[in-house]
Amino acid sequence: MGKSNHSGNNGSNNSSQPSSAGASGPSIHSSENLSTGMNASTPLTSNGSVRVIKSDNNGLGISIKGGRENRMPILISKIFRGMAADSAKGLYVGDAILSVNGEDLRDATHEEAVRALKRAGRVVDLEGKKNRL
Repeated sequence: MGKSNHSGNNGSNNSSQPSSAGASGPSIHSSENLSTGMNASTPLTSNGSVRVIKSDNNGLGISIKGGRENRMPILISKIFRGMAADSAKGLYVGDAILSVNGEDLRDATHEEAVRALKRAGRVVDLEGKKNRL
């Protein structure tokens, strides 16, 4: 399902291996580790947004899958316990990420989505859609 590896390996897409960013940057797995401390008082609604505030030197704490090349939206495939996205209480596995800080990801490749999440900064505004499987 088009997962890519961002853990310092060869960086090529690999459908069986999750990926993560380096410890000094946002952690993103493809099935991505994006570590942020989300400030969300309510869960993401059917279409809505959540603000995540990352801790120093941590990523959002999510893994993603999907992308244009896989003919599917960018989906959250994992949320890492204790990371920012987990603390936010507004994101769930299966949710689609439509945009990051206003950057539209609806037609993004997996790699484009990974880059957008990595460069998002400390405060990350995610627009998403519930995708209950």
